[in-house]
Amino acid sequence: MLNALQLETTFLFAAIFGILHVVFTLRVGSYRLSSKISLGDGGDKTLLKRVRAHANFVENVPMGLLLLLLNELNGMAENTLLILGSVFLFSRLIHYVTIVSRLLPVFMRPLSMLGTLGVILTSAILLVV
Repeated sequence: MLNALQLETTFLFAAIFGILHVVFTLRVGSYRLSSKISLGDGGDKTLLKRVRAHANFVENVPMGLLLLLLNELNGMAENTLLILGSVFLFSRLIHYVTIVSRLLPVFMRPLSMLGTLGVILTSAILLVV
């Protein structure tokens, strides 16, 4: 049986994603407080963007982390895990930024979803081959 120290790659990415989850949640909450909108988006486009960016993060990260964990438990090489996890993390960050701001070109958003779904699909396929 594996011990916890043998899952350090997944632990690392889970910790990073956990921190990001708190940051994204606080960004929604602080905006809600400052704009006095407790439920829904109140028609506020900035709040809607923050809520959707956070929700998309929450919709995709658990599956990606679960597949990363299962591949690590299945003995996948650490380098491969690091590549998958890094692409997943980078894709999730790019996706968040492209929704909440205009700091990046709009074409980065679909590319970031391709990265996200590509990691999820690759990780799933690697579990059955």
